[in-house]
Amino acid sequence: MVRDVSIRVCLSATLLTVLAVSGCSELGPTTPQGPGINNPIVVKPFSGTLPLKGVQFYSFTVTTGGTTMLTLVDAKENGVTTEALITIGLGSPRGTQCLASNVLSVKSGGKPQVSGPTGKGVHCAVIFDPGNLTSEATFLVNIAHPQ
Repeated sequence: MVRDVSIRVCLSATLLTVLAVSGCSELGPTTPQGPGINNPIVVKPFSGTLPLKGVQFYSFTVTTGGTTMLTLVDAKENGVTTEALITIGLGSPRGTQCLASNVLSVKSGGKPQVSGPTGKGVHCAVIFDPGNLTSEATFLVNIAHPQ
């Protein structure tokens, strides 16, 4: 019985050593995933005028998969930054629309507000007024995506 315990301890120690040396854990790889030196991030401005209860979208192409982040940098009604919640989202273009799978109602801010994985291909950012604006608004959304 002592020998069986010794063998199990030895095998467990060997397995842990192999996992540590290979950079893996039970939770998956321990190396960083996402943009790196060979996967630069591109920031594209998306701006325009958002009508009352209106929608605008912008399509962009990703050549290397990774994470895309959207930031509503500014939205102004009558030249003044609005406090109204405006919805932004990330998705895929379908005809003349953007089918967003990741949306959030936000106010202007300097930090990314919506993020999601994007593979190679064409994606889109969408902005719409869910009924909170009192007049049309100018907007600036930054789209930060892998090249």
